[in-house]
Amino acid sequence: MPYATIRKAIEDRASLTAHYDSYVRFISPHILGDKRDGAKAVLAYQYAGGKPGGLRMSGEWGCFLVSGLMSLRRNSDSWHPGHLVGIPSCVHKVDLRA
Repeated sequence: MPYATIRKAIEDRASLTAHYDSYVRFISPHILGDKRDGAKAVLAYQYAGGKPGGLRMSGEWGCFLVSGLMSLRRNSDSWHPGHLVGIPSCVHKVDLRA
């Protein structure tokens, strides 16, 4: 179910809310697929919420394991394209890209 929710959000350019590593995250998903080890992952722009060490006011890119995204749901926020710098490369085999 989380994989399908993320996939639909990328297709619709919609943002999501989830709990990940004990923090509420507000993300705009960009790339969905597999990491090198085969684990399902999503590259997303986190624009609000928390994370270890804090989140920059402008937001930042992050790679999230699909299996770790709990209480995942679509929200009514705008989709954030993110900054063109500092984009990590964490999805090796791409299933869908915004």
